[in-house]
Amino acid sequence: MTLTHPTVCRDRQTDPCVDDRQDSDGDDRAARRGAFVIVLANHKGGVTKTTSTANLGACLAEAGRRVLMVDADPQANLSEVFGWSDELPGERLEDLLDHPEAVGRHEPGVALHDDAWAGVAWRDRLRLIACTDVLADVAADLPARVGDGWERRLSEVIAAQRDCFDVVLLDTPPGLGSLSGMAMLAADGLLIPARPADLDVRGAGKLYDLVESTVPGLRILGVLVAATDQRWIVARDASAQMAAEQMRMLPVQVPRAVRVASAPRYHAPTVVLEPDSRVSHAYRRLAAHLLDEVGR
Repeated sequence: MTLTHPTVCRDRQTDPCVDDRQDSDGDDRAARRGAFVIVLANHKGGVTKTTSTANLGACLAEAGRRVLMVDADPQANLSEVFGWSDELPGERLEDLLDHPEAVGRHEPGVALHDDAWAGVAWRDRLRLIACTDVLADVAADLPARVGDGWERRLSEVIAAQRDCFDVVLLDTPPGLGSLSGMAMLAADGLLIPARPADLDVRGAGKLYDLVESTVPGLRILGVLVAATDQRWIVARDASAQMAAEQMRMLPVQVPRAVRVASAPRYHAPTVVLEPDSRVSHAYRRLAAHLLDEVGR
């Protein structure tokens, strides 16, 4: 992929690094602290990691925060949700991992395309570093090419963006491979999405135990039960099992909705497509809880 050299912009309406918002005490938020980085991960696939990343990112931007989403899954589903096809120009995550000299000058693009979503008031606050399936090959080659410290390469990409954003969300592939490991090392907090099913609970538990024992510096924000319906016995059983295993449960559960799966065809998450839906309201409550939890 050809590396591009975007013009560095310092317009207050378009550049996430320029922030004149103030807290009630008059202090500038960006000057006081950088972004809090949240990795969404689970040992199992198909647990709403991508759906939750996209909708949570939109809700945080809607709430006035500058948000960066990073697609660290070679399946590129998060990129697909926002219509970032392989044909679109620009650097992807694999380019930044492969060419560290590009990291410092990279300006993430606006996630929602202006041809369809120009009227979204908070559009410029939601940015995306997309990827393609090439990311898998680049990640696999890093240990041999970089040597010692290769596992910190994603941390370097994120570090270059911290001062430009309030929250960074990392979407990861299933399993505990190199990309998930790099994402956890780059993050400040862990959110574990899980469906109310036995295998999802087991996957959440494996990751929970691993992080507690091997990544003590990573703050476990909690398990997010998504695509659920409390009328289901299995949903109630799953919640009870996670509580019995002393996993921290987030106080918000996201309900099941069939139309969530159709979001990629419109290149926007459910929060944009159906802002008044039960799913959208649940993700807004989750965003509010997390902002309070991490002090952003």
